[in-house]
Amino acid sequence: MNPRFTQKTFQYFDLAHKNKNNAKWFEKNRALYEDHVKAPMAHLVTRIRQEYQLELPRISLDPSVVTRPLRPKNRAAEGGGLIKNFSHFTLWEKKTSLFEWNPGIHFQVGHKSDDNFLGLGLYMVSSRQLSLLRVATVENFEEIDSLLQEKKLKKNWGELLGDKYKRFPKGFNPEEPCTKYLWHKQFYLGKYFSRKEVISPKFIEKNVSDLELVLPFFNWVRHQVGTYRR
Repeated sequence: MNPRFTQKTFQYFDLAHKNKNNAKWFEKNRALYEDHVKAPMAHLVTRIRQEYQLELPRISLDPSVVTRPLRPKNRAAEGGGLIKNFSHFTLWEKKTSLFEWNPGIHFQVGHKSDDNFLGLGLYMVSSRQLSLLRVATVENFEEIDSLLQEKKLKKNWGELLGDKYKRFPKGFNPEEPCTKYLWHKQFYLGKYFSRKEVISPKFIEKNVSDLELVLPFFNWVRHQVGTYRR
């Protein structure tokens, strides 16, 4: 039977939240973490690789990308604690700049209600990426608008998320329909899940299936911004 998230997944996260600096607790509960957190996280990455590796060139879809359960001691002292009360992975192209994140597919599950999330696109947008996206969303408006307004995608993923500008960017006309995406500071789609949804036996396979709807948008963003080059 394939690994999946269960009530024990959240039992681990809730207990980790209460024992965030207790290394002995983690060692006693390592099997709980391995079986009900790490294993289903790795299985989700594996399923994404099996279905979409050819559609995601230059992105490593290796289960080893799942975050480690413990923070380094120097970072644990900063306030988060030694033991993480969440787990996540991000699938993206290798960074070519210390100051820029590439478009990615991010999944997270954890103790807090807003920890349970799957999203993809650009969350941290550099000035270089923003300039390219602004031009692309105007010059290729019909293409990106068609991707984002597709009925099945909107039903499953909704609208673009993230912050918006209070003032319209200079150099563009806010009255032109092709500039409507310039209000967005970030450029990503995503959805939050309840604990009940996460522990559903169909959760992993449904999300793998739903990615098919949104990968054209994700790869459009990747194509427009590329990666940083000196």
